[in-house]
Amino acid sequence: MRHHTKLALRRPVLFVARRAWVATLAVCLLSATAVTEAAAASLEGQTFDNRATLDGKPLALNGLGLRGVAWIKAFVAGIYVTSPSKDGAQLVAQAGPKRIRLKIMLGASAHELTKSLVGRIEDHESTDFQKRVMPRMNLLGGAIDSMGDLKAGDTVDLDWLPGKGTQLVRNGRAVGEPVPGDDLYGAVMRIFVGDHPVDKRMKKGLLAGGV
Repeated sequence: MRHHTKLALRRPVLFVARRAWVATLAVCLLSATAVTEAAAASLEGQTFDNRATLDGKPLALNGLGLRGVAWIKAFVAGIYVTSPSKDGAQLVAQAGPKRIRLKIMLGASAHELTKSLVGRIEDHESTDFQKRVMPRMNLLGGAIDSMGDLKAGDTVDLDWLPGKGTQLVRNGRAVGEPVPGDDLYGAVMRIFVGDHPVDKRMKKGLLAGGV
């Protein structure tokens, strides 16, 4: 009789302990979910990791911006740097690897991207600067053109690799060889966050200073 009484007394204790364990597990799972959700940022349905590694260095997402006109949405851009900043000039001058990531939302010829980059340099950089940079910009443009048609869902990276150059990457695969010169990469970055950006609203988003 006493044996049954002891079991009866133990059951509530075991039940309470089990409920506490389940509650602890639920909190852990919710915390893990929150960490996972915090590890990415999104804009217009396009998701970007908050962190990246390039050339062996950790990078942070500085901001996201939409490139679009009226209801037409071309791509969402993100910039990754070693030290986030709200100052576009500081980002351009910053040492270390960098990444400009484009998540394509509208299918189009890759040559449209080439024309946009070349056109902005021709319109907003000095004549002497253009003479120095344009032969290498044409090399980068040739690599961009070689991608053919860009499709919705494609990811295009313009990576700066110190000591190597600007590397074009499509969907994780390098396209062509790195094009040397940090002056070239600086010109490309200014198209996004310089004094004469291709899209002012996109620039504002890219200069969030960390996401």
